[in-house]
Amino acid sequence: MEINKKTRNQLRFQSVGFVVLILIITVLLIQVSRQYNIDFDWTATGRHTLNEASMKVVEKIEAPVKITSYATGDALSDVRNEIRDLINRYQKITDKIEIEFIDPRLAPDKIRELGIRFNGEMIIEYQGRSENLQDFTEKGVTNTLQRLLRNSDRHILFVTGHGERNPIGQANHDLSILTENLSNKGFNIAPLDLSKTLSVPANTSVLVIASPRVDYLPGEIKVVKDYVANGGNLLWLIEPEKSDQLAALADFLKITRRKGTVVDLDMSLLGNDPTLVLGQYQEHAITENVQSIQTLFPKVIGLEIAAQEGWSIDPILQSMPRSWLETGKMEGTIKYDPSQDKPGPIVFGYAITRSIGNKPSKTKDQATPATEKKQRIVIIGDGDFISNTYLGTQGNMALGESIFNWLAHDDNFIDIPAALAPDSKISAEPYQLIIIAILIMILLPILLIGSGIIIWLKRRKK
Repeated sequence: MEINKKTRNQLRFQSVGFVVLILIITVLLIQVSRQYNIDFDWTATGRHTLNEASMKVVEKIEAPVKITSYATGDALSDVRNEIRDLINRYQKITDKIEIEFIDPRLAPDKIRELGIRFNGEMIIEYQGRSENLQDFTEKGVTNTLQRLLRNSDRHILFVTGHGERNPIGQANHDLSILTENLSNKGFNIAPLDLSKTLSVPANTSVLVIASPRVDYLPGEIKVVKDYVANGGNLLWLIEPEKSDQLAALADFLKITRRKGTVVDLDMSLLGNDPTLVLGQYQEHAITENVQSIQTLFPKVIGLEIAAQEGWSIDPILQSMPRSWLETGKMEGTIKYDPSQDKPGPIVFGYAITRSIGNKPSKTKDQATPATEKKQRIVIIGDGDFISNTYLGTQGNMALGESIFNWLAHDDNFIDIPAALAPDSKISAEPYQLIIIAILIMILLPILLIGSGIIIWLKRRKK
């Protein structure tokens, strides 16, 4: 093509037009980016977005949440950026969360008043309640929000003094891992010695009888029975071959323990202890959101609850079809004997409810309307599944949390699963790291430089 003055002007015009067009497109993209925000999280476990548990908590926020972080504003300090990035994940889901940063050096009196001890420490406020938070992680923020969302105190009392599982004990058979997790979710955990009280405290949300080993005194039995008769919520974990002398309570609830221990053939074929039972869920609010995960129950006994007027009885846990109730000695090779053993599935977990109504009363000044509440009771023929030994197995923690949420009438939190830890690093073999380094540090620069030289040479020839 012949290059003359006209063609040069055309080329200049095209170049200027191209630059103007690029500038217009850039300005438009800037305007669009100010109005719309689209993020992509390609990490293996969504490390830069909220997990399912956190999103379910955020969805239940109904009023403004104010977060105040007392973090230094030094250029070299990344505490503010770390906290801002964390809270921003929550703000992407809801506009009810706002955060404010205050330099602690500019407000020493306020720091002492609020008991601030760490750089970046947050105070999270919701509907007149507040908590200090030093854990700058999604788990810490979500657990704090979950505690603040609870509309009132939840007190869980564990009966002690009869060899029950210790709610704060560190032994394998104790329950400290579970109770620590429940405390983080806003429950108040405390022991209850029946020998020192005439009644269960009125503010008790759930009473727990966790596998007692020795007899209850007659007066203690009366305290428990009166609590249940008056509408108290109860979790009763029953173990095989344990004497708890709660026959009066069992009679009141029409509970019968089936003779024998449940044996799971499928678990035995996999080389496990045949008394380790894989739980099968029945449809219920407790099990609705743990259907996709498995739970393990060691040494389970079968239970039966007879129908009685006013009570709704729902089986929630049973053994797998290829199981049975072994009535013989648990020694040597264990085989199903159709003449003595009972074929599965065997029900070993029940949730029972009834309505408790208070009659209206009248005084000279005002009338008290009738009220009604639901009494909730869970009976399970095993206590090991929420012990320290088995709580990290499969879905045992999630099921345990769901049971307590349901018993405490915190139905809004039943569908919040236990949070899973996000990935914290990228794993790669040494040779893979070498290949990546060669590609980025050597081959890519050579490719860019080479292509530039080739383009320059072609233009020079013209």
